[in-house]
Amino acid sequence: MIYESFYWKKELYDCFRSLAKFRQLRRITELSCVKIEKALMIGAYIVRKLNEAEKIPPDFLKQKVTVSKYKNKKNLIDHMNWHRFESNYNLEKYTKEEKDWRYLINQIIHSFSFSFSYDDNGKLDGFFVNSDRSKDKSLYFVSIENILCLFLKISEGDITSSHSQRKIINEKNGTQKIGPMKIKHAFYSYPNNIDINSLVIISMNGDIYKRVVN
Repeated sequence: MIYESFYWKKELYDCFRSLAKFRQLRRITELSCVKIEKALMIGAYIVRKLNEAEKIPPDFLKQKVTVSKYKNKKNLIDHMNWHRFESNYNLEKYTKEEKDWRYLINQIIHSFSFSFSYDDNGKLDGFFVNSDRSKDKSLYFVSIENILCLFLKISEGDITSSHSQRKIINEKNGTQKIGPMKIKHAFYSYPNNIDINSLVIISMNGDIYKRVVN
């Protein structure tokens, strides 16, 4: 269980900043790629832990975003060929799907196939990913804008009010028992009413947002 979320959110902001800074690099090295891969995966883990500890509203990871889905060419994917995306997946044809953040965060944490994607200017625009469970079916593309929005949305806010309720569990014998207390609704507040979406766009263009530390 997370005792104090401030430090976790600070590290999540650091992951946001690392991803945003990576877009501005003129020379991409193997080490910089490793650092950004770690920032993405550590950030995803922090998001999941904050959600499990009820440090963010319960609906955050239920929200859906649009991703691109590429079907497997009926190939067996293993540690020897996971990186051969063109051979394994039909990259010329994709479908748009909506996936909730809970699913996508788990894809990142349990990633099997993973690769960054760059736009025509050589800037990071997203990543391809699937997990050990989904690799034989499909490959997903998630935009960097969406992941930056999620990281910043969580790192910069705090729950200022919430409503919790105990779940009543119906047993097979017809009796009931009291279950664990869970947050049902929560209000998340931001300093100075910051606009997350605007800050992400500005950061992607090079003027990276600097958080206000009280």
